[in-house]
Amino acid sequence: MTLPWPVPSLVPHSGPMVLISEPASSDDSWAEASVRIGEDSLFFAPGLGVPSWVGTEYMAQTIALYAGVGRRREGRDIQIGLLIGCRRYEAETAYFPLGSLLSIHVEETWRDDQMAVFDCAIT
Repeated sequence: MTLPWPVPSLVPHSGPMVLISEPASSDDSWAEASVRIGEDSLFFAPGLGVPSWVGTEYMAQTIALYAGVGRRREGRDIQIGLLIGCRRYEAETAYFPLGSLLSIHVEETWRDDQMAVFDCAIT
């Protein structure tokens, strides 16, 4: 489902710290967002691109997007979350090159009162 709210209103970041962009979509157990790598991308290194380790933040912000959508649907305020860890993150490249359009997909696989686990992919 395409979102009726802009991405910046769903994540607890502001200005240049909002790294994911439109279009974004979400459903009951997943969310997707995109990132276009440009010279103005935060962490961009000329001649290289954006380091692939930034992918963990792209995934974390897409999880925040997912949580933000849930809270908006319930009529509640957006809350700050915390990425506690990452079990396995494998990147096929050291940098996301200039001009790349990344698609980030996150899917909730487990939840309790305070925490959730997600499977994530960047393509």
